[in-house]
Amino acid sequence: MPKELHAPISPTDLLLWEKDRYLSVLAGKIQGIRLLSLDIFDTLLFRTCANPSDVFAKIAEQAHRNGFLKTYISSEAFQEMRIRAEHKARAKQVAQTGFGEVTLELIYEEIPEAICHRDELARLEVEVEAEFCYVNPHITSLLYACKKERIPVALLSDMYLSSEQLRRILASAGLDLSQVDTLLVSSEEREGKSSGHLFARLKDIYPQIDSQSIVHIGDNIAADVEGASKAGIRGLHYPVIPEHFESIHHWEFVRHGDVLPEWKSLRKLAAASDLSAGSGEKERVLYQFGTDVIGPFLHTLCEWVLDICVEEGITCVNPLMREAYLLAPMLEQAAQLRGVELQVKPIYVSRQATFMAGLEHFGEDELAYLLDIQGLKVRELFDVLGVGRDERDFAAYLEEPIEACKYITGDNGETIYHLLYNYLQSESVQNKLSASIERHRQLLVGYLAQEFGSPERLVTIDIGFQGTIQGALEKIVRLAGLQPEMMHLLAVGTNRLDERRLQGMDIRSMLRSGSGGSESGKRIARTPAFLEELMMGGFGSTLRYSEDHSGRINPIQAQLHRSEEEYAGKLACQKGALAFQRYYAYLLEQKDGRLSRASKHPEEWSKPLHRVLAMPKPEEARVLGDLTHQDNFCTEYIALICEAVAEEWYLAGPEAFLNSCNYAPSVMNVNWPQGMATRRFPYYLYHYYLQLADGFGSQSMIFDTLQRVKKDGIASLMLYGTGAFAEQVLKAAWFHGLHIPYWIDPAVEANTAPWGRFAFKTLEQARALSEASGRTAPAFLIATLSELETYPSRILEAFEGSDLTPKLYQLRP
Repeated sequence: MPKELHAPISPTDLLLWEKDRYLSVLAGKIQGIRLLSLDIFDTLLFRTCANPSDVFAKIAEQAHRNGFLKTYISSEAFQEMRIRAEHKARAKQVAQTGFGEVTLELIYEEIPEAICHRDELARLEVEVEAEFCYVNPHITSLLYACKKERIPVALLSDMYLSSEQLRRILASAGLDLSQVDTLLVSSEEREGKSSGHLFARLKDIYPQIDSQSIVHIGDNIAADVEGASKAGIRGLHYPVIPEHFESIHHWEFVRHGDVLPEWKSLRKLAAASDLSAGSGEKERVLYQFGTDVIGPFLHTLCEWVLDICVEEGITCVNPLMREAYLLAPMLEQAAQLRGVELQVKPIYVSRQATFMAGLEHFGEDELAYLLDIQGLKVRELFDVLGVGRDERDFAAYLEEPIEACKYITGDNGETIYHLLYNYLQSESVQNKLSASIERHRQLLVGYLAQEFGSPERLVTIDIGFQGTIQGALEKIVRLAGLQPEMMHLLAVGTNRLDERRLQGMDIRSMLRSGSGGSESGKRIARTPAFLEELMMGGFGSTLRYSEDHSGRINPIQAQLHRSEEEYAGKLACQKGALAFQRYYAYLLEQKDGRLSRASKHPEEWSKPLHRVLAMPKPEEARVLGDLTHQDNFCTEYIALICEAVAEEWYLAGPEAFLNSCNYAPSVMNVNWPQGMATRRFPYYLYHYYLQLADGFGSQSMIFDTLQRVKKDGIASLMLYGTGAFAEQVLKAAWFHGLHIPYWIDPAVEANTAPWGRFAFKTLEQARALSEASGRTAPAFLIATLSELETYPSRILEAFEGSDLTPKLYQLRP
C-alpha cells in the first residue's frame, strides 16, 4: 500500500515550500536572496470562495441581517453594484489625479447613502475578507525559512485596502506579523506594481540591497513579473490560483457551475505540491488527478464512513481488496487527522473467490452462467470449479476459449462444447463439484475467522455497486452455520441494494445510482473502470484460498500485467489523493468550524469525478483511456479502458456514437463512452455544455474562433473591435493562452493608457509595425457581432498596396 508520512500540513514547516512545484526553483538558493518580496492576495493569502467578488455577496447577506443595506437590494445586485462602484471610483481618480489607485472609503462613496450605511459596509468588508482568507502554507513556509536566515520580508499589494486593514486580515489568518518587515500597498502609495512604482519604492526603503538580490513572488505576470522587471528585480510567477482554458476548474465550471467554491483554492494548492510525483507528463497529470478528483471523492467516502463509525461505535472496518490498496491508507489517515480511533483491516476477496463458496449446489443455471463468460478458456473453467482436468478428453483443448469449442468437433462427431457440457453434468463430476463447493466455503470462512476473529461481524467498505460480494459473504457465513451481523458501506449503490435490504442485509450507500439516484451516482456506476484501476496496487484479484503446511490460510492472487510506466502513474495518483487529505485537514482546522465536512454534501464532492466521466478534457481522455482494465472474474481479460472500436461507429458523428454506446456489450463494449468520444472529437462535449451554460449565447462562437486560431498555429494576433464585447473577446483570447500585443479600437485614441498587457494602436500603426517586423502577414481577431462586413473591409483597406495580406478571424457560427 502507498506509504506516506501522516504529518499534517503546517505553515511553520520550514521545508514545506520546497515541495511546491513553483517555489522549488529556489531550493538551495535562498541564501543568495537578500530581500524576499511577496504579493498578498492569491499568493500569501488564499480565499475560501470561487471568485474574489463572492466576498461582496457575503457582505450583503450580513448587511441585511444587521440592517445596514436595504432589503430590496439582493446579494447579487449588491455584488454587481460593488464592482461597478470600484470602476467608477478608479475612473474618477484617474480624471482628478492621473492615478487609478483608490481606497475602500472612496469606493463606498460611489454607493448611494440612501440604500446603505457606507461606513458599516466598509467595516463589514474587512471583516468578511478576514473570514474568507487563510494563509498559503507553502508561501508562509518560505517566509519563515527566509526569516530564519535573517532575510527581510516585504509584502506588496495592488489593493484598495489600507496597510492597517491588511494587517488585520493577515493577523486573523494566523500570520505572525512580527516576521514582516515592510508592507506597501498601492492605495497608500498612489501607484501599483505594474508600472514598477511600488518596486521602486521598495528599493528606496532598502537602498543597500542590490536589485538582483531581491526576489518578488506573485500570481500576476503584468504586476509581479513585468512590473518587478522594470525595477531590475527578479519576479517569480506563482500561478496557483489564476485559471486558464486547460484548468480542471474551468471545465468543472462549464459543466456544473462553481464546484466546491470554499475548497477551490485548497484543491489548487494541493495540486501544486507534486514535486515528489516525478517529472513525467503522465505522472504529473495523474498526481493532479489524485489531488483534484480522486482525492476529494474518496475522502468524502472516508468521512462518510467515519461519521457512521463515530455514531454507531464501530472501531474496525474492512475495505475490500483490491481497491483497499488506496482506500485503506486513506481511511487510516482520515481517522488520524480527525482524531478517531479506527482499525482498518482489508479483506482479500472478490467475486471469483466467493463464487463457489456461495453455492448450495452446482446446477444448469450456474453452468450456463460460466459458459457464457466472454473469453473464458477451458483451463480457466476447470480452475474456477476446482475439480481437476480430465486430460483424456480435454487436454488438447485447455487453451481454447469455450465459445470456440462450439465449432470444434471431437473424434465422435460431437462438439467439444457439447462434450464439456455433458461431462460437467455427469454424476461423478457433480459429486466432485459438491466437494469443491464445501472446500471453497471452509477455506473462505477459515480465512475470515483467522484474520478477523468473527466472520459474521464484518464492516465492509467498497466502491459498489450491486452488493454482489457483500451478499455472497453473508450467504457463505450463513451456510457455514453462523448468523451474519454485518454492515456493508458502499460509495455508490444501485436499486439492487433495496432487494438486499429486504433480505435483511444492512447495506448502505453514500450515493444512489438507481431510480431517484443522483447524477453523479448514475455516472460512476456506469463507468467505474478507471476509478477502480487507479485505486489498485501491483497485484491481481483474489482467485481462491489455500492452506499451507502450517495450517495458515492464504489468499491466492492473479498475476497482474502492467507496465512500469502505468504503475508509476497510478502511484502518483494515489500520492495525490493522500496529499489532498492533509491539505483538506489543514483548511478545516484553519477555518475552525466555518466549513462543513465533505460527508455532509457527498453529491457536491462527487462533481469533480462526475465532470471527468461526463466531460473529460482531451488530456484526461488520453491518459486515463490508456490505462488497462483487468477483470479477473474467471478469466484474465485485459483491455484498454478506451479500447478501439470499428471506424463505422464514428462515421455519423459524436452524438450518434454516444447513442450507440447504449447497445449491449456483445454489440459494442465501451467502458467509457465520453472518453472515447473525446479522444475522437476532442472538444465536442465541452462545446455542447458551453452552449448550455451560456444559454446558446456568444461564448461558443468565441470558443470556435479561438480554436481555429490555435489550429492554424497562431500564437499572437491583433484585436479589432470596440466596447465591452471586444474586451470579452480579448480576455477569452488571454484565457486560451493567445498573445494580443495590440488592440485597434475605432472608438479609442491610440495614445490611451491601456489597462492590461496590450497597447492601443490605429490600423495605420498596425500596418507600419507589421511591415517593419519583416514577419509573415499579421492576423486579426475581429471582435464584433454587428459590423461583420465593415470591420474586415477597413482592415483590408488599411493594408492595400502592402506586400502583407492580413489573415482575418471572424466570429461565425
